Amino acid sequence: MSMSPATQATGKTGTRPTTIANSAVLVTGANRGIGQALVEEALARGARRVYASARQPLAHPDSRVTPLLFDLTDAAQIQAAAARVESLDVLVNNAGLAFYDDLSDPAAIERHLAVNLFGGYAVTRAFLPPLTRSRGAIVNVLSAGALAAIPLIPAYSISKAAAFSLSQSLRALLAGQGVRVHAVMTGPTDTDMSRGLDIPKASPQAVARAIFDGVERGDEEIFPDPLSAALAPGWNDGAVKAMERQNAGLVPAGPASFTTAFTVDRTPAEVFAAINDVRGWWSGEIEGRTDQLGAQFTYRYQDVHRSRQAITELVPGRRVAWHVLDGYLSFTADPAGWTGTDITFDITATEAGTEVRFTHVGLVPEDECFDSCSSAWGFYIGTSLRNLITEGAGQPHERVTSGGS
Repeated sequence: MSMSPATQATGKTGTRPTTIANSAVLVTGANRGIGQALVEEALARGARRVYASARQPLAHPDSRVTPLLFDLTDAAQIQAAAARVESLDVLVNNAGLAFYDDLSDPAAIERHLAVNLFGGYAVTRAFLPPLTRSRGAIVNVLSAGALAAIPLIPAYSISKAAAFSLSQSLRALLAGQGVRVHAVMTGPTDTDMSRGLDIPKASPQAVARAIFDGVERGDEEIFPDPLSAALAPGWNDGAVKAMERQNAGLVPAGPASFTTAFTVDRTPAEVFAAINDVRGWWSGEIEGRTDQLGAQFTYRYQDVHRSRQAITELVPGRRVAWHVLDGYLSFTADPAGWTGTDITFDITATEAGTEVRFTHVGLVPEDECFDSCSSAWGFYIGTSLRNLITEGAGQPHERVTSGGS
């Protein structure tokens, strides 16, 4: 899967960077240190929901915080926690293990890998579905020791180096799904791990601010403190980054789903309301609520098209997503071609107005219905929905001549 030109040139993600404001953020290891600071920083930046995970119960006075209880080495606990999270924009894999060793006992390496590599990997897998739906971000809090081993904690360094390699691989493999992967290279920070070291250390609060600054800039590698920041100059143009991009190009490019976009001189709230007024812009018979998270509605157009959608995301002023539970198209050899696909609307405030980006995830050029369905979507989104937003009325279905309408 080749990197976009923007990524190749700047080392930033090829898709629009994530904004913490109005996002759902999950932070592991949230009970102390950098994790606790990340929770507070996400709240300060206006996150609508912060899932704070730890091995022990924790409480928080802010109603936007939802505690999640799980151990990174317990797959059942992780899956149970994932079932409680309906939507997610940012996953911060911060929880980790560190203790001093001298590599005399292989068990030290195994313990570090179990938490810092396999634990983060298990959490990422469990929460990947909602991140894919939101085209969100994974933030792996690693260490400068991933690049140059710290001999006082060699097993820790080994595990963080492995986690950095995992981050690079995930970045390439998930790029086609719009999921960004950030690797945070922390230096000495004033946490329990380094409290006994008499060296200059950054505060957890400063590190948390720098981490989210990097995420919002779209930096793939984030150097959040004075020591690690010394590595930043020249990183994106360096040999390691160049080799990563070259290797990422070996991943076969998957087919691109149909997408279209337009910009209007209206507020994100007005756009959000119009999208949820599905009867106002999508012709045919519609049954059920179209403006409630978790609701299902059916669409029918004559004997040509029937489908049933579940509303999987409703983020006011930002995003709407439907999952097609079942579908029927009379004019294709595989009438159930829409079943299992996702329909998303991303809303973004820009200097030119409010951008609406529509994607039918899973509707790809290889599909038999792609030409007719993309033509119909082009009309419904680019003309009917746009007119509903700007003029208060969508277009009647008689205007649509495509077989996919």
